[in-house]
Amino acid sequence: MTRKELQTAKLGIAGRLRKTRIARGLTQAALGELAGTNQAVIQKIKNQKKLHPRMVDDLALSLQVNPAWLQWGERFAAMRLEYKNPESRR
Repeated sequence: MTRKELQTAKLGIAGRLRKTRIARGLTQAALGELAGTNQAVIQKIKNQKKLHPRMVDDLALSLQVNPAWLQWGERFAAMRLEYKNPESRR
């Protein structure tokens, strides 16, 4: 995954959040209440101004979706990332 792909995936969270929220028939205020926050925070996420990592799990649970999908999109939700320890090269 390149940095550009990572940035593109991050920008898409607002669209995935909106699409799923509407499909579930929820207002921003209703989603905020379900996720333990408020409408203003949901709006800030929509406007790509704020997203605390801990909110992803709460939002995903409230929307009944995979947190990885919500955060990164379909392509990255199923991707297995390999950790490569720089020390192991020695």
